[in-house]
Amino acid sequence: MTIIIYPTDTVYGIGCSINDEDAVKKVFEIKKRSLLLPLSVAFHDIEQLSEYAVLDSRQTEFIRENWNKGTTFLVGKNEKIPDIVTAGSETIGVRIPDSHEVRDLIEEFGPIVTTSANISGEKTPASFEELNIDIVKKADLLVKGKCKLGKASVIWDLTVEPYMVVRN
Repeated sequence: MTIIIYPTDTVYGIGCSINDEDAVKKVFEIKKRSLLLPLSVAFHDIEQLSEYAVLDSRQTEFIRENWNKGTTFLVGKNEKIPDIVTAGSETIGVRIPDSHEVRDLIEEFGPIVTTSANISGEKTPASFEELNIDIVKKADLLVKGKCKLGKASVIWDLTVEPYMVVRN
């Protein structure tokens, strides 16, 4: 079980392999997040994402055009995404972080659960210095770096017509 804390293009994230249920549970525990609230998943690129999500050509094109803008996309999931990650929902929040370091990590180890590295309800950390020391102590791997945007991702719901922003 490996829990990682890392800088993304938006804020510092905490995550693990989507295929390690014990690690996913530990992410929920570390964040003090309800298991009823879904987590997002970060992918290396659109090709990897398409292996785990149900996407039509229009959704794929929208993601291709907007992936590098600090964006999370709500899309349909397939059977490769464990229910614990989505809190049983048929949709999943997906990201392709605009960070070579994070994408390289994902390319090597596979898709990772990704959520802000904070206690639920507290301020999201936009820098290493803002990380909660209690969260840092519970991680197995800590990657230092800069977050380009310094704010949480914009969330687009691509499961509705027209597509809509559900968090800005």
